[in-house]
Amino acid sequence: MRRSTPISDAGRLIAIAAETDRDWFLIAIDPRLDELDRAHFPSAAEAERVARGYLRRNHPVLAMGSC
Repeated sequence: MRRSTPISDAGRLIAIAAETDRDWFLIAIDPRLDELDRAHFPSAAEAERVARGYLRRNHPVLAMGSC
């Protein structure tokens, strides 16, 4: 049986890290992560770190009231 790990950010499911025979790959749920879909990683933790970092760098959340 293959293992999988949900990846969430701010309480929202953004991706799934799924195990292969050799490594883990990311299944993007959030369309902002489409560029990372099916990318391979050495661990589920690394897939999670990269996915969250990608969102922070490429899709930063603006503070309320800022212009």
